[in-house]
Amino acid sequence: MFERAKNRFHNVKDALKSEKEAVDNLKKSISDIQDSVADITKMVDDLQVQVNKMNFKNKPHLDRISEAQERITKTLDNFPKKKK
Repeated sequence: MFERAKNRFHNVKDALKSEKEAVDNLKKSISDIQDSVADITKMVDDLQVQVNKMNFKNKPHLDRISEAQERITKTLDNFPKKKK
């Protein structure tokens, strides 16, 4: 009778130990994720700065391309259309 109670006690004790280890692992994982989020946020901010710099640098070129495209389209519109 006492042997069964002793076995149950040890089983419960082992289960509690396993649960505590699982909770500790979960807490560490949450902490690691929070640290990663801070790093990822910094990286995203840095990337946004680089994208803004690139857009600023490329804007004049893209504007010229757009203007040339408009001129070409207008010039082509002035040509007579071929009838099929």
